[in-house]
Amino acid sequence: MAPLARDPIEPWVTILPGGVIEGEMCVPGSKSMAQRQLLAAFLAAGRTRIQGLPEGQDVQALLGALRVLAGSDWGRDGTFQGGAWGSQPRGAGERVLSVGESGTAARLLTACLALGGSSQGPLRLVPEGSLRTRSSQALLEALEQAGARASSSGQGGASWPLSIEPVDCPENLILRNPRSSQEVSGLLFALAARGAGTLTIHGGIPSAPYVRMTRCVLAEFGVRIEERGRCLEVNGDLRAPAHAIQVEPDASSAAVALAAGCLGGGTVRVRGLGSNSAQGDVRVLEYLRAFGCSASEDAEGFVASGAPCRGATLDLRGEPDLAPILAVLGAMACVNSGQATRLEGLGTLDHKESPRLTGLARVLDQLGWQVNTGRDWLAVEGAPLRPPEQPLPRPLDPAGDHRMAFAFALLGLSFTGVRILGPECVRKSYPNFWEHLARLGARISN
Repeated sequence: MAPLARDPIEPWVTILPGGVIEGEMCVPGSKSMAQRQLLAAFLAAGRTRIQGLPEGQDVQALLGALRVLAGSDWGRDGTFQGGAWGSQPRGAGERVLSVGESGTAARLLTACLALGGSSQGPLRLVPEGSLRTRSSQALLEALEQAGARASSSGQGGASWPLSIEPVDCPENLILRNPRSSQEVSGLLFALAARGAGTLTIHGGIPSAPYVRMTRCVLAEFGVRIEERGRCLEVNGDLRAPAHAIQVEPDASSAAVALAAGCLGGGTVRVRGLGSNSAQGDVRVLEYLRAFGCSASEDAEGFVASGAPCRGATLDLRGEPDLAPILAVLGAMACVNSGQATRLEGLGTLDHKESPRLTGLARVLDQLGWQVNTGRDWLAVEGAPLRPPEQPLPRPLDPAGDHRMAFAFALLGLSFTGVRILGPECVRKSYPNFWEHLARLGARISN
């Protein structure tokens, strides 16, 4: 299995052999948390101060969409005046909002705007890139049942672009068989904007820690969410906190940095994170230790070192964004120990920015590991048939997916001359990734 061929003149980066990965990596703020904080600030009464907003494309896409709704100067001084939704009269015509490639922005805005009040005018949410191929059937069905009109002109009839005629949010919402935690979060935000209500969920919640993150953000804005069986009861008015909000370092990006230290023969520290974070991906410390790496938390943050030296079976249903880097660590653990690695709970992976499960299996197979996959799992065993010092014959293609590019960068720390196509895709979440990796000691050539 080989990556799809691309135009040979397309830019790439090359990870050159040699160099110890050592030092402190200053990762950007959490894009998942920042987007929730921005939306809460938009909906809440009062002025919210947010510090440390990341510059990645996903956060900037949501910020741009909210500025279309609130006014072009919204938040430019670091404070965000809430209550701007509804300032434009209904007769002003359809407003077009770009959500970039951000699935979080698309789903949260779709729910909030569709249930934002019948006095509002029509809106159109427009995607870019891979978001055009991603759908949200369960969310659209929930909105239709609530009386909203959200018509899709995207692929499959349940994706973006999406035209919305807002309605008043009913007290009770029902969501059946969600495929994304963002569908749950979007409806919780809509109920929080209403002031009270109940969301009943039929079926499991994928990536449930992200719903916990939503609940933590809403709690900071004064909204209580109680869980009663299948129901989530929402109460409280959204109000800006009196204190400034600090966006936490992104745990997913921190995981890449820590894994680089383990594979690169050094010690890497990421400041500002703690295991009590609402971000589920802080479990990376547990997963690194499962592979035999040294990973710990102290008063300053997370620190990791030591090569992966044993295989492991991990259930990642709550942290699927960690799967690409953990697949690489697990594959290298096979080399160092002869023990197999199995990653489970990956049922959402092929519905991300790229088909990640398929892509990971393809590349690891290309490098010579024995790889098996199922609907929601990936298993790797054996040592690669290709000697690490033998250059790969063609570049690795992340298919525009930032998390696949991170994983391929980690492969470059173990294989000679790994070339990665389209390196600019990391701008989605970590614009300075290549520069920061080079500062740690990676030898990177454009």
